[in-house]
Amino acid sequence: MTNPIYILLAFFISGLLSGVLFDIFRVSRKAFKIPNILVYIEDVLFWILTGAIVLFTIFTFTDGQIRLYMILVMILGAFIYLITLSKYFIIINTKIINLIKSIIKLLILPLKKIQENLKKLLNFKKNFKK
Repeated sequence: MTNPIYILLAFFISGLLSGVLFDIFRVSRKAFKIPNILVYIEDVLFWILTGAIVLFTIFTFTDGQIRLYMILVMILGAFIYLITLSKYFIIINTKIINLIKSIIKLLILPLKKIQENLKKLLNFKKNFKK
């Protein structure tokens, strides 16, 4: 068994990681239009990943022993993350995703213009042959 301070710290960090994971899924829903079925799949994926974080922490730091204080510290870690850093995480990552989307649109714009010009040219040729 490890030092109790390390155990508390490990569960606190696990709570923080669960909060970050939660925000990753929240940001993806804000940034992209996602069909309902994918929302359900994301929810299941979130809980699977969160469960993996919890199980990893339990088996790595406590040899599989679970105590109420460990769960409470993990909830505390997630809560502290959500009331302090979550807002900034969402703002920053939403801006990053929007910037990437804008860059992709700028890169695709010339291709769209070429496509439009080709359509006009083909329509002109069809009308000219008549």
